[in-house]
Amino acid sequence: MIIAQAPLCQRGVGGVPIKHVGSVINMKARYIPNILSISRIFFGLAFLPLGYFKLMPWFLACFVLAGVSDVLDGILARKFDWQSELGEKLDSAADGVYVFAAIFTVIFTVENLKIALYCYVIFGLLLLGRAVNMIFTWVKFRRVGFIHTRSSRWASVPMFALLPLSVYLGYIPNIPLAVFLVLTTIAQLEETWILHIMRPGEYTMSLKSYWEWKRDREKALAAEANAAEQERETIPA
Repeated sequence: MIIAQAPLCQRGVGGVPIKHVGSVINMKARYIPNILSISRIFFGLAFLPLGYFKLMPWFLACFVLAGVSDVLDGILARKFDWQSELGEKLDSAADGVYVFAAIFTVIFTVENLKIALYCYVIFGLLLLGRAVNMIFTWVKFRRVGFIHTRSSRWASVPMFALLPLSVYLGYIPNIPLAVFLVLTTIAQLEETWILHIMRPGEYTMSLKSYWEWKRDREKALAAEANAAEQERETIPA
């Protein structure tokens, strides 16, 4: 007996009808930003000991891959609408591990004790500010993470020069250090101010700047005022 089979174009792949293959692939692809964030956690944890033992090729490979994953996960999530609450938490956790690992790598690879103690104080204050913002976020918004402002992104740029140079030279170059400290301080102050003035229902990790929040707040207030005015007009006198 001959059993008729559907054409290959209708049978699909792995038992999934061809018309549903695209949606299945898209469903799986939504996890790519999360996978990139998780990989950044492992790369961040890896380049700390690699930098300490001056294994430069492996250190640079992990450092660059961590930076590339930091850029790609956000781009992919926004471009293809793959954003999720879990993704935001993973991205913030990966950013925290990445930054802390970078700071401790710089501290542990500095050979001059005075400079090392000086760095302990400065970087300790930066880490303290980061921790304060995280606690503030949890207490006020019941969320865990950091706001990904443009200023925080710009603050990470000199770190890409500071970290490999410090590991390779054994000391911290003054100019990248100064730029990094100034930009990081500005970014943390901006985040603290945003957290202070933001209402609980307005919290989002993808906010780009204080000015974006102010613009959105003004639009929301104008919409609320228009809605209230329309409601008053519909009430009979």
